[in-house]
Amino acid sequence: MAVIGSIRKRVGLLIGFIGVSLLAFILGDVFSSGAGIFGGNSDVVGEVADEKVHYSEFEKRVEMLTENYRINTQSDNIDQNTQDMLREQAWGMFVNENTLGVEYKKLGISVSSEELYEMCTGANPHPQVKQAFSDPNTGQFDAASVVKFLKNLPNADEKTQRQWRQFEDAIREERIASKYKDMLKAGLFVTNTEAKEAYTEAQRTASISYLRLDYNTIADSTVKVEESDLKAYHSANAAKYKQTESIRKIEYVTFDITPSAEDRQEVTEWINRKATEFAESTNDINFVNQYSDVPFDSTYHAKGSLTATLDTSLFNAPVGKMVGPYMDGDIFKISKLVADRFIPDSVKARHILISIENGDTTKARNTADSLKSAIKRGAKFADLAQVFSKDPGSGAKGGDLGWFRSGAMVKPFNDACFEGKKGDMPIVTSQFGVHLIEIMDKGVPSKQIQVATLERKVEASQKTYDNIYGKANQFASMNNTAILFDSACIKQGLNKRIADNIRETDKNIPGLESPRELVRWVYQAKKGDVSKAFSLGEKYVIAKLVDIKDKGTLPLESVREQVTAEVRKDKKAEILAEKIKAAGATTMEALAQKLNVNSSDADAINFQNPYIQGLGNENKAVGTIFGMKAGSLSKPIKGENGVIVIFVKSFTEPAAITDYSANIKQLVDQRKSRSEYEVFNALKEKANIEDNRGKFY
Repeated sequence: MAVIGSIRKRVGLLIGFIGVSLLAFILGDVFSSGAGIFGGNSDVVGEVADEKVHYSEFEKRVEMLTENYRINTQSDNIDQNTQDMLREQAWGMFVNENTLGVEYKKLGISVSSEELYEMCTGANPHPQVKQAFSDPNTGQFDAASVVKFLKNLPNADEKTQRQWRQFEDAIREERIASKYKDMLKAGLFVTNTEAKEAYTEAQRTASISYLRLDYNTIADSTVKVEESDLKAYHSANAAKYKQTESIRKIEYVTFDITPSAEDRQEVTEWINRKATEFAESTNDINFVNQYSDVPFDSTYHAKGSLTATLDTSLFNAPVGKMVGPYMDGDIFKISKLVADRFIPDSVKARHILISIENGDTTKARNTADSLKSAIKRGAKFADLAQVFSKDPGSGAKGGDLGWFRSGAMVKPFNDACFEGKKGDMPIVTSQFGVHLIEIMDKGVPSKQIQVATLERKVEASQKTYDNIYGKANQFASMNNTAILFDSACIKQGLNKRIADNIRETDKNIPGLESPRELVRWVYQAKKGDVSKAFSLGEKYVIAKLVDIKDKGTLPLESVREQVTAEVRKDKKAEILAEKIKAAGATTMEALAQKLNVNSSDADAINFQNPYIQGLGNENKAVGTIFGMKAGSLSKPIKGENGVIVIFVKSFTEPAAITDYSANIKQLVDQRKSRSEYEVFNALKEKANIEDNRGKFY
């Protein structure tokens, strides 16, 4: 079962990766019941291309990914971030099965049983199969072992069979995806004419003179913007105000939970009582571990590595010397010298790292013991390190770690090196594996001290929490409309903060801890609603929903400010363009003189890069330049910051070439690199995805 163990460790990663884009296509039928546990559509987590994703089937997919994650990590501990990641993968699987998966079916792309067998036993097996069925000593793939394993599979336990089926499904989907990608890329081509145009656009440059009349020379107050102007602009530029998902904007105030004077006094009295007990303690380590917020730190400190106060007070003091109570931020501390010793300031060592496979530490230590015996019999440490060490950095150098100071390595490794003698070869276990160490040399011993520190942070008591909650709750209940909320903020001098672009599935809002409950409220509330007091970390938060921008084209009212700015810019552009035309000049020099502005020069302007020195990025101006002839003066151009007039002095033509094959290859490669991304985005847009996960998680 060593082989399936290896596969087990990899199948989770493989399915996790492929699952985001492909696996659900094959497995979809398993969870296609669509039976809701809530009735109606209330259990619909989302919808992709008119296919509803029900809560029960979504949870089954999450459970499958969670099990694969446990297999891969050999851990049952799933934290919130990991859970969120697995749900994101599950959602990605549903999206893909109803976008890419549909395309695979329409095109008839599949992997036959014979092809799958070839992927496991053939001359070019799948990398995961090859790794699992290769000799660990020679690295040679053994196809016969795969065949033997597959023949014995019907007799294996049900869990092993299920995991192998999942592994086969995963590599089958990977192959289907690969075929689809290859088909996309094979259909891409670039003509000789396209290559020539691209080459010319990239190499042809222009030298110009220009002037600009800035919009800010006209006061906003002098430009009248009518409602009809706004409506016309919004209608003509609807695509500019289209968004693919809903977002919300809130304003909120916080009632921070900070310790009261009473809380501080209580901690002050406690630390003063403990100072007497600490001074009389005969077991300082136990005392700190029993009473301190932070457990005892056994580190020995060299001179200069502690704070200036402790360094001065304790380094040359007798054991038992105590400093404090003193404040370090919002923490009361008492420090006591508990030991001193002379140890080297640095050590030179080398090691061989043995990985712990399947949690078998004994096996790894036995390997280290065997290597140690071989070294004692005359084998060279450096040679063995290069072959057996799983630390690639030091292994390539014969295990040599060079000189390092205390604390630079993990504690078991550090202690073995600094407490041992030159020539010792201790074996220790750390989170990285089992280490066979050789202490090659030790620095000059110097005095280092061990300090026990009793710490107590000044924190808010339950009474303080209750008092602050009372204030926050009173604010929320008495100011439950937008007008009252705004008025109370002014009267009470509260700092009103803003959180914009909140999405329904957001897990984070800058400055707020774990705000999911608040986000869910935001998507249930109406514009102008005021929330209850939410407890978020060390503060209570009351929010007002300021704006709702739903998926689709935003109405004028939602983008009035932006539309007004654009309409005003257009009107200013018309005024400045008329001013330029009225000057009646036919040369740049004459025009600059009549307008009383300076003209400037810019060189090496390229069509593929819309940047003009002195103007910035100006797409319209650059497009105009390359539609002009040398020696001509442009009409007024509406730019980003003002109206521009350009005189083209000259063009520098690229060197003539007849063979565009290299250019064609470059363009094809560019299109291939974008093909997967562009196609997938197009399919997602066509699928009209509705994501309701924020209502459930």
